[in-house]
Amino acid sequence: MDVTWVGHATALIEFGDYRILTDPLLTKRVAHLRRRRSPASTDVNDVDLVLLSHLHLDHLHLPSLNKLNPKARFLTPRGSGALLRKAGFDDVTEVEVGDIVECGPVSVEVVPAAHKHERGPHSRLRARPVGYVIDGGQRCYFPGDTDLYAGMADLHEIDVALLPIWGWGSTIGVGHMNPQRATQATQLIKPNVVIPIHWGTYAPEDGRRRLPHWFDDPPLEFASDLVDAGEHTRLRLLEPGNQMTVQRSR
Repeated sequence: MDVTWVGHATALIEFGDYRILTDPLLTKRVAHLRRRRSPASTDVNDVDLVLLSHLHLDHLHLPSLNKLNPKARFLTPRGSGALLRKAGFDDVTEVEVGDIVECGPVSVEVVPAAHKHERGPHSRLRARPVGYVIDGGQRCYFPGDTDLYAGMADLHEIDVALLPIWGWGSTIGVGHMNPQRATQATQLIKPNVVIPIHWGTYAPEDGRRRLPHWFDDPPLEFASDLVDAGEHTRLRLLEPGNQMTVQRSR
């Protein structure tokens, strides 16, 4: 299994020739946010499967989805399928917690996420957020946006956990993990490898050249907290665009 962190909550997960993309966010700007760190050259347009975790604009972003292979299959929370079909995508499967969906060579289990249900202040659309465990002989957990929840202890034999550790502002708000709660999640899940995501990619446009401390500090805090918790050997810290190959452990 090859894992590339593209940035924010977007990761490319490859099982051989089968390519999976999570919560694609691929544009230089999103509303008032500007991408402040460009990924290395990574071709993510031609993918086989797209996993969408929830409705928020920085996770279900139609301009980014329009950059992808229109024949890709989409898994999306129940209640959001019409939005994708209206945008021109045909192979859309709505999912809810407990579903197991066979997609090419992988099996995708839909798991809970503790996050807000709304799309935003200017939309009445609601859908319950989800996370995903992808199993292609190795198991990768992608939670989307979530806060810590006790059910993480029920996730078993996770080879790679892509854990969100921050957001795009100086505070993260309800339904997100900070480095301390992501450390607790690591202790519950006990993955072979944990890769922190959802940090160091987008920041509000404020005219300043210097990046704020919250942009680069979260992974350093996460690493320190993992050391204190005795979990530091699990950490693999990637920059946007970096890839790692995960060897079989079972």
